[in-house]
Amino acid sequence: MTSSAAYGIAPDVGRVDADELTYVARLPEGPALVLADSAAVIWAEASEGGSLEQVVERVADAFGLAPAAIEQDVAAFVEQLVALGLLVHTDD
Repeated sequence: MTSSAAYGIAPDVGRVDADELTYVARLPEGPALVLADSAAVIWAEASEGGSLEQVVERVADAFGLAPAAIEQDVAAFVEQLVALGLLVHTDD
């Protein structure tokens, strides 16, 4: 995997972590997206910044999996978060 795109939280996004769930929303209009399990981990790692390759590696480490086994799923979910305006492409 080679990707130079880096990710970060969009400037108008709020986040709340509660009871093993993560709530993220574009403010003030929303709606809130409720993330649990692997979705919450992918969000947390992508929102920390870095390239897609770095995000995949950190998520794989969190679950004890090989990066190649989850690369496509992580990439698809990260791009959904970008499409929803919750993450943005940044210069790393």
